[in-house]
Amino acid sequence: MAKVLKGDFTGKKKRITPKGATKEPVPGYQLKISITFSDPLIWRRILVPGSMTLAGLHQAIQICMGWNDSETHQFLVGKIFYQSGFGIENMRKKPEYDEANYKLYQLEESMQFIFTYLYDGGEGWELELTLEDVLPAGCKEKHPVLLDGSLGCPPEEVGDIHQYQALLDVFERSGKDSKKYLAIPDGPDFYPDVFDIDSINAKLKEIT
Repeated sequence: MAKVLKGDFTGKKKRITPKGATKEPVPGYQLKISITFSDPLIWRRILVPGSMTLAGLHQAIQICMGWNDSETHQFLVGKIFYQSGFGIENMRKKPEYDEANYKLYQLEESMQFIFTYLYDGGEGWELELTLEDVLPAGCKEKHPVLLDGSLGCPPEEVGDIHQYQALLDVFERSGKDSKKYLAIPDGPDFYPDVFDIDSINAKLKEIT
């Protein structure tokens, strides 16, 4: 008895969707970025498109903090560490979880569990990222937008938040005007109470 072959023999090729890609509009996210252990809290509130990769978010964080991207960094999302494609231990070794390969909408569930950014190999600055809101799919913004924040972010030359808090304590006990700059050893002069939201947003527009 002849077998009946079932299938599409019209010669039409099926479209293959790249891994991790989606045809559907993706949501955007409102994130609060705060420096762990800062007191008073140093924070930024930012809108980011869900199509942005963790590598793009790294750039946005650096701009919002006024840092120079001169040290190593990692994201901890859920239970997984994501890092730059160069790796940390070996510059030629690709990490298993390359931040450039993961978009935010793919990590939405994990972002609500644990979302941390470690700068300077985890020995310097730790930032807590809080997912505050999920924006409707297909939101118009294609680049990050800084909405609000509080206080100037310490220059990365300080080392970590504990060293910064010690400097700030000495500064405040000196009775100097808080609007004046704080001299940072081996770093730029710094205004503890000031951050320029317009300047930051102008730089964020350059992220694609």
